[in-house]
Amino acid sequence: MWSRTDIVGTVRQELIIQDRLLREQQSVRGLDALQETSLHPLIAQSFSDTGHPALRELYYPSSPVELPKGNQRDRCDLVLLPKGKISLHDPVDAHKLLKAADGTLFESVASLPEIAPEACDPADAFWVEIKVIAQHRYIDGVPVPNTKYAHDMLSGPCTDVVKLAADPLVRHAGVLVVMFNEVEEAGVHDITMAMREMIDRELPVGMPEYDAFPICDHAGNAWCTLALIPVRL
Repeated sequence: MWSRTDIVGTVRQELIIQDRLLREQQSVRGLDALQETSLHPLIAQSFSDTGHPALRELYYPSSPVELPKGNQRDRCDLVLLPKGKISLHDPVDAHKLLKAADGTLFESVASLPEIAPEACDPADAFWVEIKVIAQHRYIDGVPVPNTKYAHDMLSGPCTDVVKLAADPLVRHAGVLVVMFNEVEEAGVHDITMAMREMIDRELPVGMPEYDAFPICDHAGNAWCTLALIPVRL
């Protein structure tokens, strides 16, 4: 149901458009100057014309805490829905509704609500965690070499893989790594090294889907590489 090639291609097309807009505006900063949280809505927007709604910052469908409050639940950066769906069914909220009937006249007939026709079962959605990692980054508005680049490349995606794999109701998932590098070859090389670390840790990952394109270089980053690391569930 989900094509990783199409997902990466959709994000690539949107980021190329954004890079071109910055060039036309003669901006002093490029695509790599955007904060990770600023890239999220752009990536979500890239799916608007594909017929697959993309919802941001949704709760994971499972929780180790019974009937948790909102701040006790982890959120996922992006959730892609199949065509024809406009919302995501939340099993935790469904159980809260069922629990609310306890001690009332309706307790004996209460049952879990069915998934609405327009809502997507969490198992059918594609869950995406996003990591943005730059070889050169901006600190207080000044571009400098990222001294934490190697650490970010190893720790960030690994943490997100663990988070996605831990939820039993998530069936389709991946970590989208957006890299900004000096040269084209660096992106694939560095994510390959990160993949070796994940395999050594026996994390449930598959072969990434790659794509790359040149960007306007303002800070030392001349290429953007996209890598979608599938989580094998």
